[in-house]
Amino acid sequence: MDVVSQWFGEIVSQLPGYEPRPQQVEMARVIHRAITERRHALIEAGTGSGKSFAYLIPLLQSNKRVVVSTGTIALQEQLLHKDIPFLLQAIGRPVNVALAKGRGNYLCLRKLEEAERAVRPGSSDLLQIRMVREHAMETHWQGDRSELPFSVPNSLWRDLLASDPQDCLGPRCPNFTHSPHKVARDHVESAQLIVSNHALYFSDLAMGGGLLPEHDIVVFDEAHHLDRAAASALTIQVDRWLSNRLLQRVQRRFKSVPPALIDEIMRSESDLLDYLFSRGRGQFKLEPDAAFRERVLELWNRLNQLAQWLDKSSSEQMVLLEGETDAERGRAELMREQMQAVATGIASRWKHFAELEFDGHRANWMTVDPGRDSYEINSAPLDVAEPLRELLWKKRTAVLTSATLAVDKKFSFLRSELGLPSNCLEAVLGSPFDFPRQAALYVPQTGPMPDSATYSIEMADEVERILDVTRGRAFVLCTSYRGLRELHQTLLPRLRYPTKTQEELPRSRLIEWFKTTPNAVLFATSTFWEGVDIPGETLSCVIIDKLPFSNPDDPVIQARTDLMRSRGEDWFNGFVLPRAVLTLKQGFGRLIRTRTDSGLVAILDRRLLTKGYGSVMLRSLPPARRVTGLLPTLEELLTAPLPVKLLQEAGYSGWMNAPPHDLESVLGPPRDD
Repeated sequence: MDVVSQWFGEIVSQLPGYEPRPQQVEMARVIHRAITERRHALIEAGTGSGKSFAYLIPLLQSNKRVVVSTGTIALQEQLLHKDIPFLLQAIGRPVNVALAKGRGNYLCLRKLEEAERAVRPGSSDLLQIRMVREHAMETHWQGDRSELPFSVPNSLWRDLLASDPQDCLGPRCPNFTHSPHKVARDHVESAQLIVSNHALYFSDLAMGGGLLPEHDIVVFDEAHHLDRAAASALTIQVDRWLSNRLLQRVQRRFKSVPPALIDEIMRSESDLLDYLFSRGRGQFKLEPDAAFRERVLELWNRLNQLAQWLDKSSSEQMVLLEGETDAERGRAELMREQMQAVATGIASRWKHFAELEFDGHRANWMTVDPGRDSYEINSAPLDVAEPLRELLWKKRTAVLTSATLAVDKKFSFLRSELGLPSNCLEAVLGSPFDFPRQAALYVPQTGPMPDSATYSIEMADEVERILDVTRGRAFVLCTSYRGLRELHQTLLPRLRYPTKTQEELPRSRLIEWFKTTPNAVLFATSTFWEGVDIPGETLSCVIIDKLPFSNPDDPVIQARTDLMRSRGEDWFNGFVLPRAVLTLKQGFGRLIRTRTDSGLVAILDRRLLTKGYGSVMLRSLPPARRVTGLLPTLEELLTAPLPVKLLQEAGYSGWMNAPPHDLESVLGPPRDD
């Protein structure tokens, strides 16, 4: 017996009702090998394969410091409150485990002390601040916002209460040693196993460290999000209130800020606003424009002047909040230095846009809304492969896993996007579920094509027919809000099942409503294509309105495809199609969550049958029985035999099975096409 099988025999077999899963043990073997040989591993393990135990056991046995980075809070909670405690008890030895969160989740004690002075007397914000102060004084609360027994508005928490790297005095703060973020950070520093999230992990990389401790191994669970997480961390952004928040702080703490300097900054901001708002409301690509550069350059220069003034000023010019004491003067001096650093940082962002090179290697765009007096300007990298090679892959062993990483059983797209070396260990392990028995895949052979202007309305009859077969109990997943609204509005008067759209309630409340409402139907968009786990017959059907190709108006997608066209590269098969395949696999994955689940996935987009790329998508999906027509009930649909002619036409490749027959002995070997 190999060492990994021995681990599972000794450890996981202690789990009540444990059933051996070959995919789980094989995944652990690959990870053990990756750790031993110091190689990266790419592992697609289908739903139900037990990914968390498969990576946690070899990680814990390695005795190395490791980070597990996840894409969702739900998975973090599962790891921290269920999987890791069980394994530590089963292994029988203590391991220090910590959850790493961004510092914005923690209370800043200094800001809490000053918050009451910063709001209007009698305001609701003042009441909220006093509630936080009382809770901090009367309980053992550790300053983590998620552990508050009441809700604090996002804007209030962010602006007046949260720990902020741009507003932190560091070791020179009187509260430093016992500040909530410092205490949490010390706990993380002493941990062997750290649970984090993708956003924090890649922010740490982009900053050159400081958010997470040094570690030997990282496991990225839900790794299909890594390209977006990396790009987000490397994106440079400015917005309407960035400079304003700084000016408010400076004017609140300094008695003698030169009025002319403040006026010049505000005038520069106003000139930029006039330019941006003249475009009207919407999202626009940034183009080489002398007027834009001139205004941004002016704002950059004025903010630099403010940073220089702050650098030369002294605490004698500041408003002292706690009286004329040496301690308060020292504290004011620290705040002056910190504000000068913030001003320099903001100016450097504007410098990026003033000197922006429109060379096709970054996506540059702005979102403008004059009605809300807001704008946001972004510059995102189109290629994260090279930064990740230097910042990540050369420095530590990485394991990337998800139920959706491979396209047509291959990892070439993922390796290319992330810059992974060619010698990675790779495994496509599938799922322990019996998809041919548990799930049917239906694609209509007739009906409108997605380019029809009234496609959603025309598909309403088909959706209604499917919902009658499954008696509701369905997610209707749409690729756009427009499609969602049109389809829902058309069907609302006709359906005899309870319905809601994702626009009606917060996500958590919608999930609870769906779980507790018999025969419910939920109409949703991208946020429900993944990360939702509803086992049992409550969710017996997933209807997908269109193939989930990325929105061509997305500025990053548009810039990336333009760059590939300019290089003569195959932008569709090399970029657009693989992303759609991975998203489609996520949507499909909402249906079968346990060995006893069963149901129907209906993909209403006939391009699966009429376009050459349809075969790539179908081969990438779990091997559900493909059906061409609907029967009166779901139970009949799942048990009806499939005609031999249909199997012959399809070549019964991985996505089509008709158990219990041995198809190859009946029909001969499948065709390659």
